[in-house]
Amino acid sequence: MIIVAILGVKTGVENFKSSIAERSNDAAVISAWNERLSNLIAPIPFDRGLIGYISNEDIPGASFDSDDAEGEFVLAQYAVAPLILVRGTGQEWNILNLDSETYEKWIQANENDFEFVEFGGGMYLVRKVNQ
Repeated sequence: MIIVAILGVKTGVENFKSSIAERSNDAAVISAWNERLSNLIAPIPFDRGLIGYISNEDIPGASFDSDDAEGEFVLAQYAVAPLILVRGTGQEWNILNLDSETYEKWIQANENDFEFVEFGGGMYLVRKVNQ
């Protein structure tokens, strides 16, 4: 009985320690997203309004992980607040969360419609030039 009790306490302590480590990793990920996106959106000339957002999942044929894509969209929404993200590139200002290969394909198809403004942390800020 004593051995079982000791093993139970040991397992509980290990689980508690790992849960603390996971929470601190989550905080680090969120902090990194916030910093990356705040630098990326700095050139946007307004503090409130709509901005577009696309990721690999929005590009036909591009590879993506649906769980990651949805999580990144949610993190981006919080990081750019009070700006509001809307899916697509119908806004004047747009964030592209694309890998480099997908970005190259996208920019070739849209090169006359958008100007490149900023790059940071694997994301791009583009501005629609033909409204």
